[in-house]
Formats: sequence, structure tokens, C-alpha cells
Amino acid sequence: MSDKQKVRWGILGAARINRRMIPGLQEADNAEVVAIASRDEAKGREAAAKWNIPTLYASYEALLADPQIDAVYVPLPNSLHVEWAIRAVQAGKHALSEKPLAIRPEDVTRLAEAARQAGRLAMEGFMYRFHPQQARVRELLAAGEIGPAQVIRGTYAFVIDPSKPNIRLDPAQGGGATWDVGSYGINLVRWMFGTEPQRVWAEATRTNGLDTAVAAVLDFGDGRRAVLDYGMSYGRRSFYEILGTKGTLSVENMWQEPDVPAQVYLRKDSGLTTFEIEPQNHFRLQAEAFSRAILEGGPSPYPLEDSLLNTRVCTAVLRSIEAHQSVSVE
Repeated sequence: MSDKQKVRWGILGAARINRRMIPGLQEADNAEVVAIASRDEAKGREAAAKWNIPTLYASYEALLADPQIDAVYVPLPNSLHVEWAIRAVQAGKHALSEKPLAIRPEDVTRLAEAARQAGRLAMEGFMYRFHPQQARVRELLAAGEIGPAQVIRGTYAFVIDPSKPNIRLDPAQGGGATWDVGSYGINLVRWMFGTEPQRVWAEATRTNGLDTAVAAVLDFGDGRRAVLDYGMSYGRRSFYEILGTKGTLSVENMWQEPDVPAQVYLRKDSGLTTFEIEPQNHFRLQAEAFSRAILEGGPSPYPLEDSLLNTRVCTAVLRSIEAHQSVSVE
């Protein structure tokens, strides 16, 4: 593939998630990382050298002004995702934002309008959706292997040290477990049920006023519920299980490493069946899918309407935590 058939990418910031995303972009057959911007000169130089990125900018504005860049990846603090995604599309760039795209539903609407006016694509980066592991789960669901889904359980967690500075524990930057790991589980259960929850009940453990460990029940109506627990204070986990009328489907690790086979487990009265999927880098697959949409003129693999709905459910969870009662999803 020639360079003219590749999307030229710029990276806004030297965030830690870059260690996963940049290799995925560089492995993609239709993408090329040409620039990175950092307001911290030392971090910027280190990142550019580590990943052999040819151009380093000292400001995000300078990167957005570069005419050679077609698309940008936004891995900034949660509170800045939508702002810089909007500025990117207004500068004529396509924008892939790290999740959560926004912490207010109305901000997703603002981005959608900005992208429409600019004729550019914008998408929230839930990379797990591109791994064939999830495609296999959805195929088995559609084939009726476990009957209609009734309950989805999920655990999403990792450990951070609250004694050290961390943007995930900063209320001003959109911190908290719901926006970080909870958004994965909420996105997953909405996707697998194929509909939206009507009500939410959640309780949380708090650190410095932020939710750091959460248990939530999402009511999807007709007896369908999702039961999620997630946090930033217990061992790394990205597990989900779908219980149907005839069996269950489970995934032990949704945050797959690029060099490890993935498994899907189907349990029925007749026994256990294990489906193994060859190793895949879901960051690469996401980069290729979004770049392909750009090269082919869209639409985005996942629309901003999905991000709007996900943000609404996340905010409902946080309202329920505050109220100590069930709340409707609005």
C-alpha cells in the first residue's frame, strides 16, 4: 500500500495509553504516525524517539495546523477529550478520541454537529469492539446458542495507588471509576443486549469524593438486567458473562494482549465448548477500521449516537450513586 493510501496520523499528548495505541497505529496497513504534540518538552522528545515519530510539536494547536495530518488521536485527560476532538474536526482533521469521549451528553452532541459541519469523522475509542473475540460472542448469540440473553455480568478493574498523583483521581479532569473502567462495561452490555437500559441502581466506595469502586444494576426491561462491578482498587480484570435461557457465554479477558490467543466459553447442559481466537491487536484493528472509513469516505465504524447514549447511562450511574436510589436513564 502506498503512502497515498494511508491516513497520516498525529497524536495529541504523550499519555500512558500511547504505549498501546501508537504501536497499533504503526502496525496498521493503512495508517502512518507522522507527528506527536506534547506541552511537556521532555515527554514529547522521549515519545517521539521511542516510537520513531518524525515530527514533534510543542503545542496541540501547532499539530492541528499541520496540513500533512489527516487524523488525530486524542488521549488527553477525560475532561479534554471532546474539546480537542471538536478543535480537530474544525481544523479539518478526523478525530479518534480515547474513551470516554465526553462526560456530559450535550458535549457529544456538540462534537457531532461540529463533525457534520466540517465533513469529518469522529469516534470514541472502545478498542475491544474490534477484536474478533467479541464478534464470535455476537455470532453465537445471534445463532441462538444460549437462547435470549437475560443477564449480563461483568467485572472491570485495575489498581492505582491513591497516594500518588493521578488524573483518574482528579474530579476536575473527569476522574472516577465510572468514566474510566465502568464505561467499558456499560458499553458492552448495551451492545450485547442491543437496546438501552431504562433504570440504574448503583452504590460506590469513594476516595476524595470520587467513585473508585462501584456495583451497579442496569434494568433493560422485560426481565433483562446487567450486573456490573468495577473499580480502581482491586485486581486487573475485564470479565463478562452472558446468561441466556439455554446456556451462558463468557469471556475471561476482554482487554486482550496482542500476542495472546483469546477464548470464548460456551456452557450448556451438554457441556463446555471453548472457542479459541488467534492473537490480534485490537488497537491495530480499531486504527485500521477508522482509517478505512476515512479513506472510503465514511461512515464511522461506530456512530457518535452510540457515544451519546453511553454517556447518558454513565451519568445515570453517577446520579444513582449520589441519590442512593434507583434512577431513570435520561
